[in-house]
Amino acid sequence: LDVSIQRANTGDFKDIKVLRHRILGHLDEKVLEQRLRDLGETDMLHWTSSFGHIFWAFFKASPGVQAELDQVYQEFNMTPSHYSAVHCRVRHPKATPSNVYIKGKSNSHPADKSGLPWYGDNRDFAVSVATKAVYCARTLLEDENRNEPIYFFSDSNDLVRYMAHELPNPDWRAANATVLRNSTDMAAIKAIEPIRLIAREMTMENAHIDRQKGRDPPAYYGTFVDFLLATNARCVTYG
Repeated sequence: LDVSIQRANTGDFKDIKVLRHRILGHLDEKVLEQRLRDLGETDMLHWTSSFGHIFWAFFKASPGVQAELDQVYQEFNMTPSHYSAVHCRVRHPKATPSNVYIKGKSNSHPADKSGLPWYGDNRDFAVSVATKAVYCARTLLEDENRNEPIYFFSDSNDLVRYMAHELPNPDWRAANATVLRNSTDMAAIKAIEPIRLIAREMTMENAHIDRQKGRDPPAYYGTFVDFLLATNARCVTYG
């Protein structure tokens, strides 16, 4: 970082008007922000609206993404800023409390690349994360928006299907009553019962644009649809 600053100020790039320096932000964020503070900067980018302003200055939804986004709004009768959102990132290698490596649905690849296996401890872990996040989101429902929908999205399509499509369905719960008796499932049922938890159709997973490369562009639409739905939510709870 010091070398890059020197090159920009007095070195090879001093006459260049636009420069880019890329660092792994989530690891060096504190160092970068302290340097900005030392220079008198008051907008630290993180946890401010600055990233949003920069993003929307450069990007807009493609016609395909916009069409799917409009379909979700119409299907659930949603309007921007009049719904909440819950996002659960359960496939990440650091997602588990003990940072345990989780094999994916394909034994030759981790969960982050090939999907989280939907059984046993992996399933219970994902459902527990989602349950806690939903409870947190419920505390943010104020009196005037007590009945607003909560949009649920995740990097696990199995988790989305379970939390937002299967559990709210009384017929599905009755048909699967014998397998919904453990404490994890009972807690999830209790969490979603008083609210309107919704999600778009998630037959296909949200493709990871970094870990699952080379697919046709429409394969990534769902990821961007969820991202845009989150940006337009009144608030977002992370699990």
